[in-house]
Amino acid sequence: MKAWAACALLLSLIAAPLASAQDAPTALRVTYLVYSGRPNPTLTVTDPATIRSLQSQLSSALATGAGVPSKELPPVLGYNGIRVEAVGQDGAPQYTVKGRFLRSETQADAKAAATVAASASTSASLVEAQLLKLAENQGVLSAAALANARKVSGK
Repeated sequence: MKAWAACALLLSLIAAPLASAQDAPTALRVTYLVYSGRPNPTLTVTDPATIRSLQSQLSSALATGAGVPSKELPPVLGYNGIRVEAVGQDGAPQYTVKGRFLRSETQADAKAAATVAASASTSASLVEAQLLKLAENQGVLSAAALANARKVSGK
């Protein structure tokens, strides 16, 4: 009986990391919200370590930030932030970051209402800076678009 319990415990310890690894996205889509009326530049992150790091930083920034009065930023011409979403994972949170503002939206299915949370966090601005650096390294944004995003984010 004890041997059976030990086997069950061992199997559950092995299965838990496998299940969480299966739940982890294999890619993140990063969309730079810079244009109105034409497609925004997008890149796909597939490096597992970068995916884990970004997801951890975003969820931590949301959890540790102070609540904000509005869950939406007013739209403006030009830079409106960066959206990060898991590719092919229904129910995964979609984040939008701009400066210290961080918004998370999760929708379990098409019929359910979305759960939205927003916060202000210094950590959010650090994630945004990292994502802008990624755009620069990948050549996704022009020098002018990068300069404008960094200028707006610094406010």
